[in-house]
Amino acid sequence: MRVFCFFLATIIHADPSEVLFDLYHVTKRISEQQRRELIKESVRLPRRYFDFLVQSGVMEAQGLDSYRPSSVAPVAIGMNIKSLGTTVLFDMCFSPQTYKLWQNTDAMIEEISLPADLFEEYVYRLGALSRFRYLGKVDDPHTAVRLGENDMIEFKRDFLQSKGNIIKTVVAFANSNNGNLFLGIDDNGEIVGVNEELSQYEDPDKYILAITQYIQDKTTPLLAPFPKISLKQVEDKYVVIIFVEVASDLICGLDKNGEKFVSIRTNNRSVMVKDPHQIGEIYVKRRLGSEVSRRLGLL
Repeated sequence: MRVFCFFLATIIHADPSEVLFDLYHVTKRISEQQRRELIKESVRLPRRYFDFLVQSGVMEAQGLDSYRPSSVAPVAIGMNIKSLGTTVLFDMCFSPQTYKLWQNTDAMIEEISLPADLFEEYVYRLGALSRFRYLGKVDDPHTAVRLGENDMIEFKRDFLQSKGNIIKTVVAFANSNNGNLFLGIDDNGEIVGVNEELSQYEDPDKYILAITQYIQDKTTPLLAPFPKISLKQVEDKYVVIIFVEVASDLICGLDKNGEKFVSIRTNNRSVMVKDPHQIGEIYVKRRLGSEVSRRLGLL
């Protein structure tokens, strides 16, 4: 069914540098009445990005009779997908230049929820880049234990005795899908904590820095964005949470001899890939994206 849709901004205040507005979404399907839904209240957006949305035809502005959009150069827009299904939850990110979009986001409209077909429509109309930035992120160890190890969750008992397997897992997530690695939870799902290791480093920041440096030294090319590493207390025990985002490049790990290896995620396991053809497929998928690769018959 064909859908006519656009964003509607009711302007509260505007000055030369910024616009404050309430954001609505308007849809009209054939033989149906036009519908308007409030998306976000009191959104602040730099004027150049606000005006670009108006000029691109995806948003209309109302509320200030004196408001006139200025002529602006094209900007980069990216969609950070947080949840995907019949409805997509995402952040709309803005940057002056495409090649700096993910590293230098100037502004963001967070937590926009739209039907999947309308989300795809806006990606197309804005020429936006999209990625599964936080899809599958798990911040709570209890939630992770309840879900168990799967394609996006893995447990390790510690850092110091599990270094090699940690790198294999980080590389596998980066080459396959977003993933959460928990240190301080054993294979049976028991939260055992990393308290002893923490005491060896004396300072929690030094401990996190050691993990960060090890991952940086043992992966190539540099993971971008780099995994987010945090320490969380569960009652009297501490758990390290490492969230790895899928990479746009083929990521390799370095073994104890400095030799490169490739791993991917298969169900609830991180497995080495040695077949050159399979490695080539992973490389193509990372560089072009899985959908483009399939269309070109490369995968």
